[in-house]
Amino acid sequence: MKISFNWLREFIDVPHTAREVGRRLTDVGLTLDAVLDVAGEDGDDTVLDLDIQSNRGDCLSHLGVAREIAAIYGWPIRLPAAEVPDPATTDEAVAVSIEDSALCGRYTARVIEGVRVGPSPEWIVRRLQACAIRPVNNIADITNYVLLELGHPLHAFDLDRLASREIAVRNARHGETLETLDGVRRTLDPTMLAITDGRQPVALAGIMGGRASEISDETRNVLIESAWFDPVSIRRTARALNLNTDASYRFERGADRDMAALASDRAARLILDLAGGTVSSRLVDAFPGRTEPDTVMLRRERIARHLGAAIPDQDVVAILGGLSFRVEAGPEGWKLGVPAYRHDISREEDILEELARHYGYDRFPSTLPVWSGAGKGLPWQDTERATRAALRGLGYSETCTLAFSDEETEKRFAPDDEPVALRNPLSGDEPVLRTSLVPSMLRALVWNLNRGIRDLKLYEIGKVYPRKGEYRQLVLAMTGAVWPRNVHNRGLEAGFFGLKGDVETLLAGFGNGRPDANLPGYYHPGRSVRLGDRAVLGELRENVAQEFRIRQKVYLAEIQVERLYETGLRIVAVTPIPKYPRVRRDFSLLLDRAIRFSEVASAVRSAGVPELVSVLPFDRLERGSFPESCYSLAIGIEYQPPDRTLTDAEVEEYDRRVLARLEAIGARLRSGS
Repeated sequence: MKISFNWLREFIDVPHTAREVGRRLTDVGLTLDAVLDVAGEDGDDTVLDLDIQSNRGDCLSHLGVAREIAAIYGWPIRLPAAEVPDPATTDEAVAVSIEDSALCGRYTARVIEGVRVGPSPEWIVRRLQACAIRPVNNIADITNYVLLELGHPLHAFDLDRLASREIAVRNARHGETLETLDGVRRTLDPTMLAITDGRQPVALAGIMGGRASEISDETRNVLIESAWFDPVSIRRTARALNLNTDASYRFERGADRDMAALASDRAARLILDLAGGTVSSRLVDAFPGRTEPDTVMLRRERIARHLGAAIPDQDVVAILGGLSFRVEAGPEGWKLGVPAYRHDISREEDILEELARHYGYDRFPSTLPVWSGAGKGLPWQDTERATRAALRGLGYSETCTLAFSDEETEKRFAPDDEPVALRNPLSGDEPVLRTSLVPSMLRALVWNLNRGIRDLKLYEIGKVYPRKGEYRQLVLAMTGAVWPRNVHNRGLEAGFFGLKGDVETLLAGFGNGRPDANLPGYYHPGRSVRLGDRAVLGELRENVAQEFRIRQKVYLAEIQVERLYETGLRIVAVTPIPKYPRVRRDFSLLLDRAIRFSEVASAVRSAGVPELVSVLPFDRLERGSFPESCYSLAIGIEYQPPDRTLTDAEVEEYDRRVLARLEAIGARLRSGS
């Protein structure tokens, strides 16, 4: 919201600079985004660009901001001149009817005859331009001027271009259309509120007028509309038609019913001064939505309890009185009459917020409330904390992404899961909840790659939401170099076995699953593996990577963490460093090519040697002085007892038992071994 500082001074005497006033407004919640210097009608002007919260529709005007300044400094406020000469007749120039008072709680109409349409004076043009409003003509500019001044939207019709002098506010009929001021013909439906001339729509209530009745150079008689419309209805219609205007922006946030008549008077006064003409009849005021002012009780003891410190009674009365609340003191606190324009005030907590922001948050001590409850961790909280710590230790950085996606992407990466559609999506491009973490992880990789970060190890733990039931998932991604190349080493590129080692390290605390050939279609079939129902890992297919514009190899792992958590972490047993030396025995074996090392290791362990601590391969020959159907494998076996040094006789006995088990699977010692 752009506010002219010179314009503000017409409402209130401000001795401070614009920047100082902007700083004070920021302290009370109207954040100052920028200070702009512009040329004004009375010399240089300064424009305050304020960030107004969505619940403070009353501050979307110079009057609204002036009210806040008046409350800050305790100064009186002046309203602009709005006296209108008595009309020539007391008859009603138009008839107004309202079909639904819940949607249109008030509608005022005033006719001014004999106006002269032309350019606006320079001082109005400059003020509108300073607030980012394009001048049109003096009549339209006056309605926009009053909008910025008082915060209440108005609309001016060319009275002679209406089919009758009967204004009917009703829901649109099926099939009705309206060409709005922007030149677009729009199809209306019964959920939309329309202003009609007794026959057909001439304006979209609270949003935009119709082109057929717009003000032109030939206009001589003007009908000024000043009304109140339901915020929900305006918001729904504006979104349905994708039509957002300065008027709808304010009506959506709640306009002031009591301001309708004053805004009409102010516009009429300016039209008479700047465009001539005469007021032909009295103001027509249809007000079926008249309500009594809201009241809220503020208890004295609640101030200290909720804000952390008491506020003196005189300060409470001064602050709330300065904000135009009607204050009635009582034995326990105050009964407050809420101003009609403060739609954000409905309960005691809202009043406490008003007190806090104007009394000063910095005046409350920093204290913690007394804790009287009991806390309880979420399921698997400790296990997941340990999982995150393990991933950090493996060099992975965590990502957190939104849970929204599109159906085409989800069908690509989770074809067996039906996504859940959102009733009110934040974006039309992402109307469903994700069923897989892989797409968001790939987008995270793309975001980093586009910014020159090419060596990545990322993970995300989050929920996925298939229709059959939500659950938690873990996805790991690795791309680029694990160790960058430099003068000290040749570097190491990310690869399948690097990721496999990380997954095995992570799963070691839970127990690994068995390999399975059933893999999702976006994994490379020859460079991927599934570990039971717990994890799948491997290289992303090249064509899938190209769809995301990734030009380097990507390795992914998907882990069903809830199934791991059900197993629980293994208890880590810490054993002391052995005091006694290890004994290593090396054997060069001749094996049939069908025998794998895993069978060799199993055979060694089956010998039942309690002091056996490791069996590792360290050499392999494919060709030599042995049959082509065989290969040579050198293994090292280590024995280590916890309580003594092994004797030669014990070692020889262990060797005989191990060799017997190896011979049972067809292994033979090579000559000289």
